Amino acid sequence: MITEKRHELILTELSKQDFLTLQELIERTGCSASTIRRDLSKLQKFGKLKRVHGGATLNQSSALEPNLADKRSTNLREKQEIGRLAASQIENRDCVFLDAGSTTLEMIPYIKASDIIVVTNGLTHVEELLKHGIRTLIIGGEVKSTTFATVGASALETLRRYRFDKVFLGMNGIDLKYGLTTPDEQEAIIKHHAMQLGTQVYVLIDHDKYEKVYFAHVPLEEGVSIITSKKAQSLKQFHLFAGQYNFIGGTL
Repeated sequence: MITEKRHELILTELSKQDFLTLQELIERTGCSASTIRRDLSKLQKFGKLKRVHGGATLNQSSALEPNLADKRSTNLREKQEIGRLAASQIENRDCVFLDAGSTTLEMIPYIKASDIIVVTNGLTHVEELLKHGIRTLIIGGEVKSTTFATVGASALETLRRYRFDKVFLGMNGIDLKYGLTTPDEQEAIIKHHAMQLGTQVYVLIDHDKYEKVYFAHVPLEEGVSIITSKKAQSLKQFHLFAGQYNFIGGTL
């Protein structure tokens, strides 16, 4: 197979699955490990992909965020697994902050605790929360057209009025070097302030978020736990993250 065709095949396969190990690339191309390593080095040099521990992933725009409809249809079963585990952390009479996002949205059907109050910045969450008889408050502000999250000064001002027993946050990327990141700086500010207002804080992350880096950094406060999935824990590079972060999940 000529080099150009091989490069095209590698990029095509990565577009289907986002992350592939070196062994998977060897099997899909029928080429040797040394050939694939050279290809990955060249493609990374050209800015087409990012070499990560054990494989490669496509580069993405650090400021580009998919719309909520697309995110809701991606890794749905995995997000439901994470949502179920996250919801089990809520206890009767808790005051909860529920961040906007597709994974936090999947928590709502699994919430069994009674007499709770949920504050959210996710417009899509409101109808689902009310449908399940949960007392709901929404923080005001500018509404993002992609995620239907409220952000900005008004949202932040409202958020600061509250203190929470539990805070549940979505995140777009988690990386050993760059930590937690998200495409939008305004959402990053809301997430970070919510962390500071919670007694217990959980960040919900599916397997696609590992070794992804986006524009806005979200500082990790002490004691924050990452709720993840069985699929994420099966990643070959997961043990590197487990040494740096406090994880919950993979046991349901």
